[in-house]
Amino acid sequence: MIRELVPTNLKVAVHVLKNTVLDLLNGYAFSFAKRRHEDTPRINVFSITQDLKSNEFKKRNIIIARSFIEQITIFPNEIFSFWRVVGKPTTAKGFVKSRSLINGKTIESTGGGLCQLSGLIYLASIHCGFEILERHNHSVDIYDEKTRYMPLGGDATVAFGYKDLKIRNNLRKPICFQINVEDDSVTVNVKYPEAININQVEFIIANQNDSIKVVDTMINNKKALTSVYQNHKIELNAS
Repeated sequence: MIRELVPTNLKVAVHVLKNTVLDLLNGYAFSFAKRRHEDTPRINVFSITQDLKSNEFKKRNIIIARSFIEQITIFPNEIFSFWRVVGKPTTAKGFVKSRSLINGKTIESTGGGLCQLSGLIYLASIHCGFEILERHNHSVDIYDEKTRYMPLGGDATVAFGYKDLKIRNNLRKPICFQINVEDDSVTVNVKYPEAININQVEFIIANQNDSIKVVDTMINNKKALTSVYQNHKIELNAS
């Protein structure tokens, strides 16, 4: 009850401070990739494309986030943090309200829809063998096989101040992400100076019942992690 009385901005600020402390304790604080000019020639070593449903607001949010992400070069041992790169999604930056899934409910929030972009970056990263330091799956599976655009187990939800996507460049040379947004699709390209080995990635439902699905992420035939989803129907906001 008391938590409900705390202003949202204050809650977010507390979580941002908490995460800053955790980054210090984990040794990440001085390793985050920054905006910098770097002229190393690169080739496209991996690409992944997904359908972009007809939602102009979501598309706009992805395009704005792209403008920040494409300025970043991730040097060896540096960390890409989705929120440290994109920053808080505000109307001042041009972000608009679009659908988000929060605590099993769909709501309209500023910057909504960015989870598709973070999920694509995550999928590209595990295919390329980058080290995943932080990733969160959605708590609820809201799709069926006809409407699903992201493989179950391949998502990476982000919520400013609460959930981030952090990836370390464990290769020998700098990497960067390049993003193409078309009318009905979005593509994440991984750029690197030379060809790399690409992992075989599969998502296997290891267990399911009326309440949950348990999905194993298999990388080169070895289990890398497990994601758990509730099957409960989401609540649709009347607005």
